[in-house]
Amino acid sequence: MYTTTSQIEGTDVSSKVSWDTTVEPRNYDQIYHYVLEVLQGCSNMVDAFEREYYQQSVSETLSSLTNNTSQQQQQKSVATLISWSKPLNDLRKASYISEIRNGKLIRDLLKDIRTSVITNTVSDEGVILIKRILDCTTDILYSKIPILAQKMDEITNLMNQYFLSFYQNDNSQDNTDKKKKKKKPDAHVETAFTYEKSRQQHVSQVNRSMKLLREMSERVEESKGIVLSQLSKECQELAVRCDCDKLPYILALPECFIEARRAIAELHTWIQDDQKYNQFVLMSMKTLGEKQIEAKKHYLHAKSNMSHCEHRADSYRLQISKLDEEMNNGQAKRISLELRLADKERLYVSKRLTYEVYQEQCEKMLKYPDQYAETKLSLEKFQQEIKQFEKELPKLQQVINTIKSRLNHFEEQKQVIEQMRIHLKELDAEVQLALEDKILKENEFTRIEKSLHLMKQIHRFRSSNDLVQKIYHALPVKPKRTKADQNGEILDDDDVSKALRLVSKHIGRDWNRLYWQLPFYPPRGNEEKSNDIKHIDHKYHRGDVFHDQAIDCLTKWRRYHTRSKVEDIVTALSKIRRYDLVQLIDKRILKPRRQVYDDVEEIDPRKKEIDDLNKKLNKLFDKIKTGQIQTYETYVYSSIGLDKVNPYDLEISNRPTRIDYTRADVREE
Repeated sequence: MYTTTSQIEGTDVSSKVSWDTTVEPRNYDQIYHYVLEVLQGCSNMVDAFEREYYQQSVSETLSSLTNNTSQQQQQKSVATLISWSKPLNDLRKASYISEIRNGKLIRDLLKDIRTSVITNTVSDEGVILIKRILDCTTDILYSKIPILAQKMDEITNLMNQYFLSFYQNDNSQDNTDKKKKKKKPDAHVETAFTYEKSRQQHVSQVNRSMKLLREMSERVEESKGIVLSQLSKECQELAVRCDCDKLPYILALPECFIEARRAIAELHTWIQDDQKYNQFVLMSMKTLGEKQIEAKKHYLHAKSNMSHCEHRADSYRLQISKLDEEMNNGQAKRISLELRLADKERLYVSKRLTYEVYQEQCEKMLKYPDQYAETKLSLEKFQQEIKQFEKELPKLQQVINTIKSRLNHFEEQKQVIEQMRIHLKELDAEVQLALEDKILKENEFTRIEKSLHLMKQIHRFRSSNDLVQKIYHALPVKPKRTKADQNGEILDDDDVSKALRLVSKHIGRDWNRLYWQLPFYPPRGNEEKSNDIKHIDHKYHRGDVFHDQAIDCLTKWRRYHTRSKVEDIVTALSKIRRYDLVQLIDKRILKPRRQVYDDVEEIDPRKKEIDDLNKKLNKLFDKIKTGQIQTYETYVYSSIGLDKVNPYDLEISNRPTRIDYTRADVREE
């Protein structure tokens, strides 16, 4: 970094050429060289003022600078103040003054000494010293400090004009003000925010120091004068060390020297920060690029996970809907089976009871044949019925079991549906968690992407070859436009990019039809278009497929078509009959542009003058009619020119005609 003019010798030849603020600069090195030269001149001025005040020779100061011992310079100043303290304190005590704070008090003291008002003995050394300090302080504060302050203001304004961060932060002033609540910036753009904040702090510190330098000439003449507690910490320590705590007036110029050197050091720090700014921006871009890749991986993984969870939930929901539909369709069949089962069970019970009764009766008849000798025919009949029941009952039992198994199948299906509904709730909860995770990952990815875009924009601003020329001529500074970033996303804010984003959001499955109708220059064959569509079609499978495919194809079209316009997109959309998108583009993009660029209606510059003149003439005629103006020559502005108007003619024209009299007579009758 450049901190002195001797360190600039190793720079380019173009940067070593002296630059004047009235001439257009070539590059930033030239501005750095100029600023450092001015700051070196200001530092030399402060050293000269200090030598003049402490009565040091130039050779002593140069020897201390070459030996690089600023402490020696400070020690000599301290030794000088210590040598001043004894005669000045003796003079103060002899004149019975508690503190020497302002110039008026010193002038009154010298006047009293000349007029012998002070009876105590006063040393000539103290009188000569206090008079020299008064004259030197007055001369430096009124004639030399304003020149230094003007130079510092000019160089501060120049640095504030050229050393820009290109970071738009509305709350930067709030962050520098400790009384207000601090709002932390985005961590990904901390480099730009920190430099912008440091810029404002440098300007604030320099302005504070320059304000103190300007006000010092008034403070030394006020009745309150210089108060030791209001000086800087360095001056207070210097006063205590040199036994000058009762002589605050002699510390006015040392306070100015300290503040001037503090302002120069702030500007040197600002130059170093500005020179490092581009490097830190590049480092931030590199870090953000790596973070963007990782964030995109996490986002795509979360998006895929959410798509997988949604697919599982949708599949389960579809299965449940199919089972519900089957259950609804089989409801009538189930009712019929239940009725049939009840009938079969009643029939089975009836036949079973009959079978048991017949069997019991047959056993009695076989056991007591004498009692039933006459009923031989009935026994054979009972035996035949029993055999028939033995054949029918197993078949009937089998039918009942079949119906029960079918009804059990319905119950099992109902239980399966209930279990699937419980599992579907779990899947919906997983989908919700996956959606929240996807939103978080997407927000983080978008945040990093915006931060990277901002840092790239700042780098394009700062690395522009004609930046200093544009700033010098007060021209708007704009970065070069880029059609797409490294991931193919459309980032521009021109009309074509807005149209592409709008179309890709609403085109849906018609993206391939649109791609066929888009023009290409240089021309692109049908086979190449077909290959492009196949490649894009096989590239995306899950997620918002149509949106991603539309973005890919439109980005490819803009890359291959060197004359892309919004009208080309509108024409292609009209060919595929997507008039809804045509109207949307016209409403969002073309109509606002027409409102901006339409020719304004031409207005005659004399129209207002003519209207004012007509109003004045109308008022004049009204006054003539009412008799407020007694004149016989009045001029009116007409298309012919200025003509004289006779008030008598106006009176005649205003008299009622014969028809009016006749109408009045009719009304009276």
